[in-house]
Amino acid sequence: MLSLILTAGFVGLMALRVPVSMAIALSTLLPLVLLDRNLVLIPQYMLEGVHSQPLLAVPFFILAGNLFNTLGLSQRIWEFAVRLAGHWRGGLGHVNVLSSMIFAGISGSALADVAGLGLIEIPAMERYGYRRPFAAAITLASAVIGPIIPPSINLVLYGVIAQVSIGKLFLAGVVPGMIIGAALMATVYWYAATGREPCPVYPRSPVRAVARSFAVNLPALVVPAIVVAGMGFGIITPTEVGVVAALYALALGIAYREASTASLWACLTTSARSTITIMFIIAISTVAGWIYTFDGTAQRLAHWLLQLTDNRVVLLLLINLFLLLMGALLEPIPLLILATPVLLPVVQRLGVDPIQFGIIMNLNITIGIITPPMGIGLYTMMGIVKISFEDLVRASLPWLVPLLACLVLFTLVPSLSLWLPQLLLGR
Repeated sequence: MLSLILTAGFVGLMALRVPVSMAIALSTLLPLVLLDRNLVLIPQYMLEGVHSQPLLAVPFFILAGNLFNTLGLSQRIWEFAVRLAGHWRGGLGHVNVLSSMIFAGISGSALADVAGLGLIEIPAMERYGYRRPFAAAITLASAVIGPIIPPSINLVLYGVIAQVSIGKLFLAGVVPGMIIGAALMATVYWYAATGREPCPVYPRSPVRAVARSFAVNLPALVVPAIVVAGMGFGIITPTEVGVVAALYALALGIAYREASTASLWACLTTSARSTITIMFIIAISTVAGWIYTFDGTAQRLAHWLLQLTDNRVVLLLLINLFLLLMGALLEPIPLLILATPVLLPVVQRLGVDPIQFGIIMNLNITIGIITPPMGIGLYTMMGIVKISFEDLVRASLPWLVPLLACLVLFTLVPSLSLWLPQLLLGR
């Protein structure tokens, strides 16, 4: 009953367009009053929720992504990708996906990808003859790779909640991230080959020009490799990755003479606001999570699902469907924090590895940024370029096909997520 009251209150407040953090906070009040609990417990639970060393990485991941965007390093990633893949059939569509795959190894955030690379990619694609809805849609779809390839803010939060190795989660995202990128590039090729979209190609760059671009932009391109190698060989911890990435981005900005006092101040203030918002959501969601746990929601859900069917694949697909529907209504981080404690015990009873489920959960909630009505990526994109909501949704929906196909693939084939962490860090 308490869980139902909490959920109904949260949904009702969201329907009234109350900010998600306050909706979670207010929805916890009535259940705590009914439990006759002292409301002084709320700040105590909140402090306990953010008292975790791995969460120290979150502000640094946010700062690193903002530094790369603010200091012009994202532009360098785009320029190299154009030299490398601009002449492939599908042209700048491939460049868009490739840039997102590289940037994913830096920011750990889908919205940082949308806001940062989108400002570069969409105008460049339009100048070269691409339609704005197509350019915006592929930018949104490729941004889904951001939290999959390490580092990832979502995986840090999942690791803290699920109490599993964040290093293994990061490594588990490498292969799925590359598969998603390949699926999106195959879709770009299909659009170009069938003539459904005009996809002008960039003139083929001489090998010498590609090599020169690689050499000049190498410092900005090697961050993903440093992250994966550093964790795989135990040189740096996932918590330290954020610090290293932020300091490295600042050093590159100074070396490339892109840094200024004004740009750094703007970057710091933006990062501070984002960090405060995320940390408050994490803190207040701890209270909601305690209520769900106290009320035995996870156990009842597991019992109900297992009564429906004992088929592991069917249950996993039902959980995916639930997360996709919720992702269309909630922002990724609140959904991750609220759903993980409820669903994780269920999938563990099915024998699903928590590392694999972390990738499944992460992809589910990230797809939610491009699904209406509440897809936050859609509204972020509308703040970057002038485009109607209807046109953007219509252009984005076909890109759900490769993303959902990848989701089903990772659900049915655990080794795609588990192979690399088991190889480098053992079972």
